[in-house]
Amino acid sequence: MRLTFRADKIRVLLAAAESRWSLGLRRRFRVKDPAGFWLVGDQGVYLMHNGKATKHKQIVYAQECNPETMPFDQWWAAKRDSFGDDDGLEFIDAGLVRDAVAANSPLIFEFTETTMSVFIEKRAH
Repeated sequence: MRLTFRADKIRVLLAAAESRWSLGLRRRFRVKDPAGFWLVGDQGVYLMHNGKATKHKQIVYAQECNPETMPFDQWWAAKRDSFGDDDGLEFIDAGLVRDAVAANSPLIFEFTETTMSVFIEKRAH
């Protein structure tokens, strides 16, 4: 299963994160992560920053798992294939998102039954 986060969307999320991190960081359960992002499997699969929360949750949905634009059966199948039937939350290092933004590349997550890999596409100029 492959999930893709568009470069233009993660650029906006990174800018929001950088403005919120200096105000404080939220915890992932009882873990105190450094400034970064969370990949969340819930109602769809989305990326969000762990900076201090605002009134509006700042998220970017995976193109393949977006409940706002896709029929339930489609996004649910992608969520189940990536995170299983339960909700999930994984920490993502800010450097990965910065690298994708710098390369103007989507951020891509690949899931197998036992692993999750993250990469960016190299683009020819």
